[in-house]
Amino acid sequence: MNPWQRKPKPTPEAQNSPADRQPLMPDADVAASGPRSVAAAGSIGAVTTGDYSPLAVSVYPPAPAPTALASLPAAPSKLSGRGTEVEQVLAVLRPHTGSPQQDADRSGAGPIAASAADDVIPPVLVTSVAGLAGVGKTALALTCGHAAAEAGWFTGSLFVDLHGYDERPVQPGQALEALLRALGVDPAGIPAAAEERAALYRSALEDRADQGQRLLIVADNAASADQVRLLLPGNRRHQVLITSRHTLPTLNARLVDLAVLSPEAAVALLWHALQRANPADRRVIDTTDGVEELAGLCGYLPLALHISAALLILEPDQTIAELAAELATARSRLSLLDDGERAVRASFDLSYRRLPPDHAELFRLLALNPGPDIGLEAVTVLAARPLPAIRTMLRALVQAHLLDCVNKRWSMHDLVRDYATELALDTQQAAANSAGGEEAPGAAGTNAQARSRLLEHYTATALAASAHLTLGAHSSAPGEFADQDKALAWLDSERVNLTASVAAAAGIGHQDIALRLPVILYDYLIWHGYFDDLIAVTTIACSIAHQAGALAAEAGAWNNLGIALAEASRYEEAVPAHRRAADLFASIDNHNERGKALNGLGSALRDWGKPADALQIHQEALTIQRACEDLQEQAAVLNNLSLDHQELGNVAEACATAEEAASLFQQLGDATNEAKALCTVAFALQASGRSEEARAACERAMKASRAMGNPRDEAAILMTCTKLLTDLTPQQQITYFRQAQAACERANAHDLHAYTLFGIGQAYIASGDRDQAATHLTRAASMLEDLGLVSEAAEVHALLALLRS
Repeated sequence: MNPWQRKPKPTPEAQNSPADRQPLMPDADVAASGPRSVAAAGSIGAVTTGDYSPLAVSVYPPAPAPTALASLPAAPSKLSGRGTEVEQVLAVLRPHTGSPQQDADRSGAGPIAASAADDVIPPVLVTSVAGLAGVGKTALALTCGHAAAEAGWFTGSLFVDLHGYDERPVQPGQALEALLRALGVDPAGIPAAAEERAALYRSALEDRADQGQRLLIVADNAASADQVRLLLPGNRRHQVLITSRHTLPTLNARLVDLAVLSPEAAVALLWHALQRANPADRRVIDTTDGVEELAGLCGYLPLALHISAALLILEPDQTIAELAAELATARSRLSLLDDGERAVRASFDLSYRRLPPDHAELFRLLALNPGPDIGLEAVTVLAARPLPAIRTMLRALVQAHLLDCVNKRWSMHDLVRDYATELALDTQQAAANSAGGEEAPGAAGTNAQARSRLLEHYTATALAASAHLTLGAHSSAPGEFADQDKALAWLDSERVNLTASVAAAAGIGHQDIALRLPVILYDYLIWHGYFDDLIAVTTIACSIAHQAGALAAEAGAWNNLGIALAEASRYEEAVPAHRRAADLFASIDNHNERGKALNGLGSALRDWGKPADALQIHQEALTIQRACEDLQEQAAVLNNLSLDHQELGNVAEACATAEEAASLFQQLGDATNEAKALCTVAFALQASGRSEEARAACERAMKASRAMGNPRDEAAILMTCTKLLTDLTPQQQITYFRQAQAACERANAHDLHAYTLFGIGQAYIASGDRDQAATHLTRAASMLEDLGLVSEAAEVHALLALLRS
């Protein structure tokens, strides 16, 4: 028959065959057997043969498509230090148990009438766990997912890895296809368009919900809200758990930000990893040497800790201390944190590659900040961009968990900072290579210019802030700070950056900043008692000035170093520092400054236990300052001479020189040093048995202290006078000590604060109030221990023991 001819009309028997009422299943496997039979699947409108003979038709319904409703990968065997976060997630996944109407409403069966007065927070559809790469987001999600399933909260689970930070992330349509297959939808029935797939997906989930099923959908490693939006169910009877390196605030989700582990949990992770691999491995059990250091060098980041554990497992003879030493001395920790399968750097790469170019540039520039965190104004200076643009980029970097933001200051995790620093250096080197080895106007030039801008900003602003310290609390010093409190607040927030800027400036050849900034910071660091910081920055200044041949600057730096060392009770080191300063000033014929250096030298000698030598040096200094007609320095030397005489038992000379010093300071209007000199007078008078005159001197000192601008000095004078005035009642002593305590708090003087608490405790003992005494003495002992003042803390503990006996 010609195939193009019309086929004969089918017989009535064929038209009425029940086969035409079968559903069409075109992809089912069918088979025919026998010479006059055919197998078919689906609706058959007509079946015939060429000779119109009877035909037997057999219809075989297809097998149902397979489902995958228990698809969560295995959870880690042990999740260290995440108890709070696990409970936080499980609290959201736990089925809601409100009233039937509430359950119906909140599950999507009826409208939700929520108000601010509701005392029950409605259940959420989505929980999003976000955090830095390698922080353990997937491990947390899987642990919570399995725990929820074991508790019977879900009848099944779906899991999809979105590979959001890979070069080819899973598209929403692809994810929907995988989820639909897992739900048992025939692949041939899955539409091509993503929106149509989403509609079918929601319908399939609705059918499951109608059958009493409740599913947990885990979308791992999402890069954005758009990647997961189509995966959300249409009602609240199912739950979605998402992990992402980005915080996803637009999904109407419960947000859980995952931080690095605590030091204790990090050590526990290392222990469990080694024990799981080999129960006979006793490196963590037998010794704690290096364990805490190793955890710290890993930044308490789970990925880095797991890699370190793997390195130890691969090398059983290596001790933990040896691996910690390798990391501590390595030029790049990131290069060592690679076990062949996992690498911290590669993990960070995936996040960095997704940044827009301007965000990536700012990320690299932030590594140039010398300290651990940075303020908004400094970021705008560093990047040389307008404030609105900076805010937008910082917000995006925080959302990507490449930055942290606390109290309007931005910081990086230690390993992220290492990574950003490497990127900055690589970018600079690449730009220099493209410019033939010279600094180009591109990245290399940008880095150098940005660093210089930032260091100059810190120096200039510190100068403006420090002016308020020397002019008093209510000064109207020119510049950007309205008053002393605001200036001090800025200095407090930037202290670490400012001190680190000295070393940074020295390292890149900015000698001017390396020499000026320690001088600018001197008053502030002395003010708050940050003597270790002052020692560090002035030591650098000494070295830089010597290299530059700047004798005056070197002499000043040595003198300031001597003062800082003496304030830190390092008298044996302070003496040669002051001698070096005096010799340098003599070499440039600066007699006035030489006299100041000798005054400091004499004080260090006295405090070192050599009062006779101190007296001789101070007499020489006084002669120099009288020749220079410097009344301020004459008064300072006279006060020290009084202290020398007191140490040597020369009571009359001690009283006379101290009175002369106080008179000169009063004449100069220097309330701070007048109060100090009056305390010296009071000590001398007390030693000579002239108690009433000593009391009068103390009262004058305390009156002068109230006009001071330096709260640390005010506290010291109040404490000194309170101890000197032996006829004060316990309540009067407590009043004075509390005034000193308030001054200590303003000055951030923790050591003096501890001593004021000790004094208050002793006063309460004298008053008979043992409970208050114990409270204040306990706080004093704790503060002294925190400061490393062991012998002083032991003295307080001994008093406490007597009090409780």
